[in-house]
Amino acid sequence: MPRTPDSPADGIDTGIALLLGEIRGQMRELINSTNNAGMKIDALAARVSALEAEHNRRQGANNVVQALLKSPAFGWLVGVAVSAWAILSGKVHA
Repeated sequence: MPRTPDSPADGIDTGIALLLGEIRGQMRELINSTNNAGMKIDALAARVSALEAEHNRRQGANNVVQALLKSPAFGWLVGVAVSAWAILSGKVHA
């Protein structure tokens, strides 16, 4: 049976087409917002990685300084250097 332009089936088809268009638009919005959230998470992850690397670098530098200050050899070296400075500058007469 051929359809006429004013038949009820055309109204249903148009309604379904409108609903499908609305669903497609909502899906595009969801995909877009998901992509935006993913990009923000990636940016935050990169920032956290940079902060962790800086923290590890500082912690390593602090550990080297602490080990050097606790070293008996460094204490002897400082003692010898101060003694040599005192003798050479004339603060102490040998």
